Amino acid sequence: MKMKGESSITIFHLFRNDGTAIFLHPFDDPNVFLAVDENTQIYGKYGQEPDVEYITLFRSQLYQSVETAVKSWIQDKKFIPNFLWASFGFLVIYFLFTFAVRDPLPMVDELLIAAASAVGIYVYRLRKSHALPQAEELRKKLRWKVDHIEFQEDAFVQEVEDILHRYETVSRDKLLESMYLPDTASFSEEEIKDAQKLIGYLEKRFSSKVYRRQEKLMDRYATGEGSPRRFESLKAQIDRGKIDLSLLATYRSLKRRVHVH
Repeated sequence: MKMKGESSITIFHLFRNDGTAIFLHPFDDPNVFLAVDENTQIYGKYGQEPDVEYITLFRSQLYQSVETAVKSWIQDKKFIPNFLWASFGFLVIYFLFTFAVRDPLPMVDELLIAAASAVGIYVYRLRKSHALPQAEELRKKLRWKVDHIEFQEDAFVQEVEDILHRYETVSRDKLLESMYLPDTASFSEEEIKDAQKLIGYLEKRFSSKVYRRQEKLMDRYATGEGSPRRFESLKAQIDRGKIDLSLLATYRSLKRRVHVH
């Protein structure tokens, strides 16, 4: 049971029909990691038990996300002092070449040299900030959280895997048609909460302009509108693996089951 003031983040592991793994989570956004504190609980859920090698690889990916989050924190925390140091360096170098060094350099060259020096100072101080005690403490805290993520078997994730596997065995044309059929199945109240989280993760995965454009084309395909030539182009993209159609169909199925439009 969740304690008062405690927040939770759920990671979903899905096995595909070919044995590859998908981890769905919100940690691609550094701000999610930076919002993690001692009261944040991170849970991992799976349907079919994942191989140790996949979990190990996934932890390595999360360590990289931790580094990205720490860098983001440093840039935000140390931006003003680093900027002031870079600005000071710019002025010193500029006036040095302008007044102290007697040479025929034009003002444009002096500005370029001063600007390059300012950038160098900023980058140097930013790298130096990575070793700050506060940054190291944040890094250790987040890595500790990653190390203590436990994965447990979950009936909801198993059901999602079943949906995904079913779609992976259907032909391309049949899947395009079935994506728009009514789905009478439903989830329990607790499963709906997980479904909403999973839908949110998949929403980001399929939020690019390319996917949005492809989805509109699929909508026209389902209604019989649009040109056959564009449909053939859509099918060619699916055949080349440019569109993860089975995962997209799973996403849309989840949305229908929880009545999300």
